Amino acid sequence: MVRVLIERHIAGGMVEEFQLALRNLRLGAAPREGYISGESLHDAADPHHFYVISTWHSAAAWRAWQNSDSRRAVMAAIGPMLEEPEKITVLEPV
Repeated sequence: MVRVLIERHIAGGMVEEFQLALRNLRLGAAPREGYISGESLHDAADPHHFYVISTWHSAAAWRAWQNSDSRRAVMAAIGPMLEEPEKITVLEPV
C-alpha cells in the first residue's frame, strides 16, 4: 500500500473553480483499479494551498492513474489554475 501526497497552490480567484475540478479528478480516480481512498484538504492559514492524500494498493496502481488519459484531461483544466507545478510525493509504510 502507498499513500500519495499532492500539494497545489491555487491562483487567487480560482479556488471555487479548482474545487469543482478537484471533485471531478476524484470521481475519475475512485473507480480505478488499486484506488482505496482519498481526502482533500486546504491549509487553515492559506485557502489557496491545497493537499490531496490518496491511498493506493501499490505504486504501480498510482502510476497507472497518474499516466492515464482521464487524469491528463482533468489536469489540463487544473493546470492554468496553479501558481506553480503540483508537487507529488509517493509515501510507503516503514
